Amino acid sequence: MTSAKRQKRLLVIKVFALLSIIRWLNIGLTLCAQYLAAVFVLNPTKNYIEILSNPKLHLMTLASAFIIAAGYILNSFYDLEKDLVNRPNKTLFGRIVSRSFCLNCYFAFNTIGLILAISASWRIFIYYLIFAIGLWAYSHKFQKIPVLREIMASILSVTSFFSIGIFYKYLTFPLFIYGCFAMFIIFARELVKDLEANRGNTIYGYGTMATWLGKNNLIKGIMALNFLSIIPLLVLLIWGKLFLLSLSLIALCLILNLIIYTKLYHFDTDKNVSLIHDFYKFYLVVIIGLVVLVQ
Repeated sequence: MTSAKRQKRLLVIKVFALLSIIRWLNIGLTLCAQYLAAVFVLNPTKNYIEILSNPKLHLMTLASAFIIAAGYILNSFYDLEKDLVNRPNKTLFGRIVSRSFCLNCYFAFNTIGLILAISASWRIFIYYLIFAIGLWAYSHKFQKIPVLREIMASILSVTSFFSIGIFYKYLTFPLFIYGCFAMFIIFARELVKDLEANRGNTIYGYGTMATWLGKNNLIKGIMALNFLSIIPLLVLLIWGKLFLLSLSLIALCLILNLIIYTKLYHFDTDKNVSLIHDFYKFYLVVIIGLVVLVQ
């Protein structure tokens, strides 16, 4: 193999390694949620071609992609040691990209994201600047503090979605209630991640809910959060204006929660935890799809 071919092959490997670090699938789901909200929720009277022909909408979503990616890169930078314990195969692949290159990408992605944001609007620029600072604070300051770490991660996850409401100056009561619902689900998912990463967190001095409460109590807490997530939907049901949507979401939540409860009840292996974590992602995608369908 010639030197040029080796360099080309190494570059391709580094690109895939970087994609694994930035969790491109999670970013793709966020962008999908933003576009679906723009077309079906926030602009119900407009034609979708008219909505999607707005270049500032695409600038805003691209800005969120770059800033979220930067957050994942920084998180990976700080979590290197414990990730080698918790996810050795994935982490070793990601380590093909050097830490200095990761930091350079972090600053570059944030810069590109903020330039795109200011091109969309000053409101989005200020919003994403605060968001980027929050992502830095989470990775640098809050990672070793149990409970606060999970709450901060949940807030930041929901924050990336609410940017679409800021963009359209359209933050409604139902959108806020959806955000509360998502907070419960994402917080429960963060606790599942805590179970998954318990060994590495403990070894490297990161406080964990699993260590603090014990695994059995933490599992009960996750189940309780799944149940509490139905409360915001009941609020929408009582509100009455989105009766069909609220009723559909409650029925779906009961079905999906039953599946999650079954998995948690039989929790015994790291593989099982990983499956539950992936199921939460599927859960959120189905919920987003149902919101769009019923709207």
